[in-house]
Amino acid sequence: MSQNVPPLVIGIDLGTTNSVVAVAQDGTLTVIPVNGQSSMPSAVGIDPTGKLVVGQAAKNQAISAPENTVLSIKRIMGTDATAELGGKSYRPEEISALILGELKRAAEEHLGRPVTQAVITVPAFFNERQRLATQDAGSLAGLEVLRIINEPTAAALAYGAGQADTAEDETLLVYDLGGGTFDVSVVRVENGIVEVRASHGDIHLGGDDFDEALTALGEERLREKHADALPAAAQRRLKSAMELAKIRLSDEPFATIREEYLTPSGHLETEISRHDYEQLIEPWLVKTLDCVQRTISDAGITAHEIDKIMLVGGVTRTPIVQELLLRTLGMEPRHEINPDLVVAMGAAIQGATLAGQPAPAILVDISAHTYSVLAVVGGDFMGDLLGCCPVVRRGTPLPVTKADLFTTGVDSQKKVAVKVFQGESDDPSQNLSIGEFMVTGLSKVPAGNEIIVQFHIDLNGLLTATATEKRTGLAKSVTIDTAGQHRINLDAARTNLAALFEEQDAAFPDEDDDFQDADIIPWPSGETTAASASEVEAPANSAALLASAKSLRNRAGKLLEQGVAEADAAAIRASLAAVPVAIDARDWDQLCTTLDTLSDLLFYLED
Repeated sequence: MSQNVPPLVIGIDLGTTNSVVAVAQDGTLTVIPVNGQSSMPSAVGIDPTGKLVVGQAAKNQAISAPENTVLSIKRIMGTDATAELGGKSYRPEEISALILGELKRAAEEHLGRPVTQAVITVPAFFNERQRLATQDAGSLAGLEVLRIINEPTAAALAYGAGQADTAEDETLLVYDLGGGTFDVSVVRVENGIVEVRASHGDIHLGGDDFDEALTALGEERLREKHADALPAAAQRRLKSAMELAKIRLSDEPFATIREEYLTPSGHLETEISRHDYEQLIEPWLVKTLDCVQRTISDAGITAHEIDKIMLVGGVTRTPIVQELLLRTLGMEPRHEINPDLVVAMGAAIQGATLAGQPAPAILVDISAHTYSVLAVVGGDFMGDLLGCCPVVRRGTPLPVTKADLFTTGVDSQKKVAVKVFQGESDDPSQNLSIGEFMVTGLSKVPAGNEIIVQFHIDLNGLLTATATEKRTGLAKSVTIDTAGQHRINLDAARTNLAALFEEQDAAFPDEDDDFQDADIIPWPSGETTAASASEVEAPANSAALLASAKSLRNRAGKLLEQGVAEADAAAIRASLAAVPVAIDARDWDQLCTTLDTLSDLLFYLED
């Protein structure tokens, strides 16, 4: 926007169960309410009238309409799995874009101005595909994702680590147990620098598993009295009741569950003690402690060298979590900041830094995985053995550029395939294949032609690989995109979501839809008056510009209704009239200038 208005970069915790959006500006950190609440359920649905609903409204209907509700989409991010919504299939990135779009809308409403840039957090142990999928979801929502940072790292920033008034250097352990994932990191704070020393985790361990275990316990108790099979709808009711019981057991020693007519003749009335619950989830908690020990070991320290344990994620309110950490590490965990909100707050701090505001700390993150090249590592009478040869090892500070030397295996070899793996094992079958590329036109020389493979990992944890023939300088460089088979086609996704919004517009023509099509669709509908879409290429931020146009139009309309000076009203109308002209002409520079003018005008009139 204009230089008169400082840019705003929001921070988003895109969670499995709940999502949070925050912003830091002028030294103030604010968690932005979404429909009056500090966090929003990560749920998307189609209600009985056919209307798209996101957040609490979608979660409320999950019991009665599971076929029209999507929950916990984060657990399948970065995969080819799809979710069904209203009888149609959507990729995880598309569903996540709807969640991000609602957070974006709430931020714009709260701040009174367009928001087009964000920092989004991911679990530290998210792999390459999952990080790219998160980035794509942001793009679909009309957001430029400036940075992807790890959730424990964001939490460390929000806890005030590295600020100027920190009394002394510290080593922190961040224990992050959320709805669907678990992360743990060791963070060192020295002279205002926040450095992640080691991270580990499990992307399939969290509160959702505890809900399932409690639901199974409830079914077992029901079967003790009633032999009827539990219908699917009743199972959903029971799970919802058990989730509420889990929350109560964080603060109370007992929780009573009363659910009538779960079966035609069966009612469930039972009491679950905190002790019962804690015994039920202990196997999962033991797994988290194994990750804790491994992370401490990877950081090259002992438990006695940890100065603070910081809790992140709503599930950490469970008393046994705190007790096990105290028993294992000999230290009382800390939770001064709401563990549900701390990650988004840290992302907002990082966003403010990227927007040019004074940085509370210099952030040094690490690679949570080892990146390797598949190569011949030895042989015997059975033949050559293929293995993963590390180029960048887990725990390396980011950004990083590292290279290693490999050689051809046969005379006059014309090409080599560089296959890239992510994971800690020497065995490629135990690692994740994240991409490959071919270098052709090599020199006709005997076996042993030297090929230098270089990996660069940026601050988002995304990898660029380059292979160079040493003797000639012949090089091939690619940004690994998971070999293309898992990366979403953004144009196809926009078309898919456009169809959804067109259906919404047709069904609800008189409603101001929270999900404006311009938030996601890069081209407006209707006839063009100048160059066609095929003749003028849209810039990367065209979707964001159109989103800003609709947001500003709505704000301008409200301001004109309230009444302003005639000269100001005329200036507003002139800018509004210029917007569709620029859009139809695909004159993106003019559109940007017009929106800057309109935004500045509204900013000062609203103030």
